[in-house]
Amino acid sequence: MDGGSGARRLSARQRVAAQPLTRALLLKALRAHFPKKNDYQEPETGYAEEIGELQHFSVDSVGRLGALLGRHRKRILAIDRRPMDQWHQNMYREEMGTAVFADFLRRQFWFAYPGLLRLALELEFGERYETFANQRDGTDHPAAIDSTR
Repeated sequence: MDGGSGARRLSARQRVAAQPLTRALLLKALRAHFPKKNDYQEPETGYAEEIGELQHFSVDSVGRLGALLGRHRKRILAIDRRPMDQWHQNMYREEMGTAVFADFLRRQFWFAYPGLLRLALELEFGERYETFANQRDGTDHPAAIDSTR
């Protein structure tokens, strides 16, 4: 029964899917879709910047985020495992230090959760996201997925 209001009641799953993104819900979704080894670095902003980017591209609820990650999960993990181009290797080696970089190389993964999330945005929104990210970063470097197109 709708109690005369004309509004249909939402199921528990629909209520969860409709929840706006928070840091905790974003982390829960990332942990559900990606390996624990990629959960090695929390962004300085505590995911506020990433949530803002998601909202910019209308990924503003738990359901939309889950659908985005689910659509691109396999490809994101394949990108994370493959060897990086020289530009990215130099950047990561400088950022992480040689020993940590060598460990990542040995274990065949690169991206922390924020990077995996941004790969999902890049795969979903393509050039629109690349332009947005380059403006955000003030850079003109090649996209991480260029060689997979």
